[in-house]
Amino acid sequence: MSLLAVRIGAGVLALLALITLRGKRWAYFAFIVLGLAYFPAQTHFHMHAPKCELLLPTVQMLVPLLRNYAFIALFAGFYWMSWVQFRDANARGVWALVATLLAGALFEIAQGIAAPVARAGARAAARAAAGPCSVRDLVPYVAGAVGAALLLAIWSRLTRKPAYVRLVSRRPAAARSAAPTPRTVVPSRGIVPPPPPPPPPSYPVPPQRVVPPPPDFSPGASPGTPAADTTPTEEVAPSQGGASAARRAVVQRLQVILGRLKEISQRLWAMIRGRRRTIVVGVGVLTLVGVGAIVIMRLPAPAPVVTEQPAPPPEPPPPPARPLQAEAEGYYVPSYMFTVSDRRFTRLTLRPDPFVTFSRPGIRDEVGCADARINPTTAHLRCEFERVGLVVTIDGQFPQRSVTSRLDAPVLNATITVTNTRGETVFRARESFLWHTPD
Repeated sequence: MSLLAVRIGAGVLALLALITLRGKRWAYFAFIVLGLAYFPAQTHFHMHAPKCELLLPTVQMLVPLLRNYAFIALFAGFYWMSWVQFRDANARGVWALVATLLAGALFEIAQGIAAPVARAGARAAARAAAGPCSVRDLVPYVAGAVGAALLLAIWSRLTRKPAYVRLVSRRPAAARSAAPTPRTVVPSRGIVPPPPPPPPPSYPVPPQRVVPPPPDFSPGASPGTPAADTTPTEEVAPSQGGASAARRAVVQRLQVILGRLKEISQRLWAMIRGRRRTIVVGVGVLTLVGVGAIVIMRLPAPAPVVTEQPAPPPEPPPPPARPLQAEAEGYYVPSYMFTVSDRRFTRLTLRPDPFVTFSRPGIRDEVGCADARINPTTAHLRCEFERVGLVVTIDGQFPQRSVTSRLDAPVLNATITVTNTRGETVFRARESFLWHTPD
């Protein structure tokens, strides 16, 4: 529904409310019908069976519910309109309160039948789970109606005239002096005046029972009245005339009560006959509303609208594992280049083929390692330099398993042992190697 339509509808409802406060009953019912049609109009009259929450509010929930000032003010105004419509009823406040509660219940049902079944989004789903039709929402409606009833009762009490005040038009003194004196009306000779009414019947007063004084248990006769102590007492039985008089009094009282009940029933019947059209219309409207509510609640709930969610994006592939230092191609340079048999140890190569390099001025010798065992944490090489008669053994460990790009960080710590053909150790030391990319 567009914003312009909402504003036009609000203006129409405000105009109907003002006309209703003037006492027009058609505007009252038109206000109710248009107000209930607001919610189905928002969904283009796509209605379904309401799902109402019938749980009563707890004490902790009353304070948040009573902070809904907009609905409290709205239903206070509706109570005022209903109070004006029931101006001729005996208990107009009670009827106005009943009408306000009924309108609040219809208001909740209208929200329930027009609420969308499924929405997209977490916030809308949470709002739909709470339910637009709930018994707890009647708390601000009842609070608004009770508050308006108290205000109207106080206002009517303040503006009502006391019972002893009589508005009498004051006449001038001359008119009061010139007023004729009342004359005694004398009937004509042919007319016999009616006899005076008979005096009310006098009922005999039943004799009272004589109660003897309590006996005196003191020893001896009383010093004051000795004759009274010795005279026996006797009960006086009630007469039959007193019982019949009491019975007649009860019958007359019952006749008075029955007469009052008859008078009240006649007045009630006269009021019903005088407003029979309004009563018939009200009963018809309540019947239609009740039948409509029952039919709507028996409607099958539509299938929930399932919103197709887009497929989640594929998970990114895991980052490739960093290459191991033992698998990296390149060469290792020792921190100390020692010399054996006029040959300087310059580098160590593990991949692709393991070998050691000796150099001397103008010549570089690469000695392969026949026995090489390399894993991600350790390396063992045995290289035979047959032409010179040397055997180089290297036992080392990798401090870091992954390849590093730092040229100043040692990546291999190894013990280098050089022996001759007779098995004598020529050189033995622990060295640190730096890794370089292949040339």
